[in-house]
Formats: sequence, structure tokens, C-alpha cells
Amino acid sequence: MTQFIGKWTGDGDSYTNYEEFAKASGVTEDLIEKFRNAKSTLEFKQDGEYWMCDASSDVTPSKCYKFKSGEEVSTTGPFGKGLKFTITIDSDSKMTMKEQSELMGWKTVKVVREIKGDKLITTMELENGIQMTAEMTKC
Repeated sequence: MTQFIGKWTGDGDSYTNYEEFAKASGVTEDLIEKFRNAKSTLEFKQDGEYWMCDASSDVTPSKCYKFKSGEEVSTTGPFGKGLKFTITIDSDSKMTMKEQSELMGWKTVKVVREIKGDKLITTMELENGIQMTAEMTKC
């Protein structure tokens, strides 16, 4: 997991299959447009057995999420809507998250983040199999 520590940035140019995924997710058209070209940053930090992920973008307020591998977290997302997730640290370069959010009508999304060189590749998959990917670069 130590490969995740640090700051990662990306934007909508790296998305694949964004349109289909966003529409199937149940997110409003307004948010689909806002997120289409959003510039985002994730910063991972570790404090003992706990991890923190600071998430920010140019279209959402910043939010810090604290988690422990394998334990469910119930909180709110950057827009104040309900959010539940469980992150499992699979290896030093891979983590898997199961997420449900009020913003997406409580649909379950599987999120896999993998480090490949200086890239953080994120694959998101809805229960119906529709996927999208996004790429971030380590700063």
C-alpha cells in the first residue's frame, strides 16, 4: 500500500466509457456535465493501521476520508449526501472498494485502484457490468 502514499492528479481526458457509465449510474445530467472534464486530486496518507484519502476537484468541495482495510465507513460525500464504502488493501499496489452513495441511488459500485509505474489506474464497475476507467499521475 505504500506505493499509494502521496498526491495523484488527473482529469477527464483520461476517462474511458465515461458517458455510458455516468448515465447508468443514475447521476443527474448536470453532474455528468460537471464531472466530464473535472480536474481531480487524491492524496493518500497513513497513520498506523488507518489510511486517509484527501479527495478534491475543481467541481467538488475537498473531503478527507479515514479508513481501515476491510472496515465499512458510513459518512457523507462532498455534496453532503450519504456514502458507505469498504476498502480492502489487496497488495502494495492494489486496493478494492465497494461503494454505495445516495448520489447514485445507493447502487453498488466496485472500484479497483492499481499502481502501474507512476500511474494510478482506477476501474469502476456497476452491478450491471458497465465500467469506466480513469488515470491519475503521481505528483
